[in-house]
Amino acid sequence: MKTDYYTLLGVTRDASPEAIKKAYRKLAMQWHPDMNPGDKAAEEKFKQVSEAYAVLSDAEKRKKYDSFGSAEAFSQSYSTDDIFRDVNFDDLLAQFGLKSSGWGNFRGRKAGGSSGVSSIFDDLFGTTTASGARGRPTSQPGAAAGQASPAGRGKDAEVPIVVSFAEAMNGAERQLRLHIDGEERQLTVRIPAGITTGKKLRVRGEGHKTAMGAGDLNLLVTVETDPRFERKGDDLHTVALVRPSTLILGGSVEVETLGGKKSIKVAAGTSTAAVVRIKRQGAPILGKTGERGDLYVKLEVSGTASATEAQQNAAKLLRDAGL
Repeated sequence: MKTDYYTLLGVTRDASPEAIKKAYRKLAMQWHPDMNPGDKAAEEKFKQVSEAYAVLSDAEKRKKYDSFGSAEAFSQSYSTDDIFRDVNFDDLLAQFGLKSSGWGNFRGRKAGGSSGVSSIFDDLFGTTTASGARGRPTSQPGAAAGQASPAGRGKDAEVPIVVSFAEAMNGAERQLRLHIDGEERQLTVRIPAGITTGKKLRVRGEGHKTAMGAGDLNLLVTVETDPRFERKGDDLHTVALVRPSTLILGGSVEVETLGGKKSIKVAAGTSTAAVVRIKRQGAPILGKTGERGDLYVKLEVSGTASATEAQQNAAKLLRDAGL
């Protein structure tokens, strides 16, 4: 699981841009490959903190990252190439007094007919030949996530997918049969708990194909509604019908939760339309295992159209008593 970007940089979630840059400068100098020649662990750490900086230093990317809540969830909708786009590491490292990487501005980068984050890091971490010249490892079609495919690879494909409310709440595996480029493909896709409408699930290497490699498949998610709950972010809202006597005298009422019906206490003198909050009974928080939002229960008086004669007489007494 990917480490939280704020944790990687050692800053708080409300850290200023200046604090983020300062933290990255310190870590970049610590883990830069020139400071740790041949140290693969240091190389990986440098990549991680650079990715964190690329997101948190950009106001728009940071806003989107905060809305996802975790690096794991963020990476499901944004590729590593997307993350590093428009970040000029040449200028940044020069400001720190570190060796220029040759990265330049990611958007315009095309070296030897290829582009992407793997070629960016290969400039810095490339192998040394016998003559002492830097060589660049080759990126292969179908490379693992975080590596770029060669130029000319197939375009990404986008397919809508409808997810049931239960699948979005519990997570699931879905068997898909798709037709792309005239080819039928059967895929098994994991739907993470907490997914929301508008999110994209990325399946690497299942997009349009060319001789140079395949693009990715993006599944555009729509989550079905549930008549019992209204979802607002990670919180759920529902309604429970309660007797007038329970509001006046206190008691309990059963409410719907994702785990089934649950009895909650109602304090004496509770007003009509009061809202009761049940902590950690809401929707799962995407990318945060075991964490949930809250459930808000609106208490509404149950209908009295079919009240018995005794109930009507009791209501008259309440009315005469000023209630």
